[in-house]
Amino acid sequence: MSRKPTATEFRTAAEAVTVFVAASVAVLAIMLPISFADLAESRHVDLLVFNVPRAMTGGAFVAVLTAAVTMAVGSARAAWWTALVGLAGILLSHLLLAPDVDSTDFSGLSLPTLNFVDALLAGMVVGALAVAVWHEPQLRAVYLFAVPAATILGDITESPADADSAGFDGFLGGSLPLWVIAASVLALGYLAATTTIHPPATLDTAIPLAPVFAAIVAFSAILGTSLAVSVRAISLPPALIGAVVVVAAATVAALILPGRDGVLLLLMTAFAVAGSLVLTLPRSGLIDVGTVLAVGAGVLIGLRAPRALVAAACVLALSLFVLFTDLFDPPAAPNAAVGCLALGAVCGYCVGAAVPHSPAATTVGLSILFVPSLGVALSDNLFGNLAYSPSWYRTADVDRGPIPAAIAVGIAVSCTAVIALLHRYRPAPAE
Repeated sequence: MSRKPTATEFRTAAEAVTVFVAASVAVLAIMLPISFADLAESRHVDLLVFNVPRAMTGGAFVAVLTAAVTMAVGSARAAWWTALVGLAGILLSHLLLAPDVDSTDFSGLSLPTLNFVDALLAGMVVGALAVAVWHEPQLRAVYLFAVPAATILGDITESPADADSAGFDGFLGGSLPLWVIAASVLALGYLAATTTIHPPATLDTAIPLAPVFAAIVAFSAILGTSLAVSVRAISLPPALIGAVVVVAAATVAALILPGRDGVLLLLMTAFAVAGSLVLTLPRSGLIDVGTVLAVGAGVLIGLRAPRALVAAACVLALSLFVLFTDLFDPPAAPNAAVGCLALGAVCGYCVGAAVPHSPAATTVGLSILFVPSLGVALSDNLFGNLAYSPSWYRTADVDRGPIPAAIAVGIAVSCTAVIALLHRYRPAPAE
């Protein structure tokens, strides 16, 4: 006879589902712009297009700040409630503020403003959840799976969707359905109200400033470089200068973090550039599902067999794959399928193989994925500015040449070298 699950087992499963959904909703709120039925006719569209990359970076900063502050508070219960407040704020902004948006005039509340509100509140959720789940190994693993999986899914989802959109595009449609947000709020609220929190053995009320400073250095350099490169024609000198700035900033940020906590930041910096150049169209819905599963498999393998240098080699291999596809132009559909699956597997393994020892440092590394990378800037060059443009979705229709992929290879090699130096000169953390 089959055994019925116990109340504890049911509770554990419910907690895991709640963390996964809440983290995914928050990440998708950062990655996808607000979209309404009349968005195409809105006079705010151009402003929204230019606003999205900056809103994403704002969400990344808020995620790190929230993680650092909630760590200083020292209460997992406070972290749960902080995440709930952020998620409920997103729901209320869609229910109460969105209907008052005037899409035909520039007076009053605008879509770009709401998009910033969404991104900043979502950043609160991402940062607070990291602290809330950190001392629960199962929930922490779910969180480490949900954040990169939702990030990649949001990255490859076209917006706004049309009738012919593949994958999850038709479901997401450039904005999360309200019922998904509402369900996640209810589930997280129940979890926050009923979770038993054990007091920590020691209480440290000092805000960990190292992750905050690391985020300032890395995020500012990446966004500033992307803004500068995107307005110039693709050529080697500005791309090289941008790559040097990004690698230098990532190195400084990694050194600011204690021990080897900066390894994840370096891996995500290199991955973000290479991943932003992988062709993702055309593809089927099965590829989207496979990509999410690949992230989960990568995280699981990384947690069980953490090898940071192997993860760095995987990022380098992804960069070389992009360079190969740019040089030899293989068939578009197989190229996109392999590229998306590789995105998921490589990102997942990098996250699992280099988990820092604090939630704030982990949030820095994961939030790098929200900041528009140099790869996005080089891909977006035909648009003439860093924006949420058609170039955001990588197709074989645009011939960008080999320079962007070559830059991705160079950044991957440089970050691998820095990771090797960290492993050589900084001792492994005590278990």
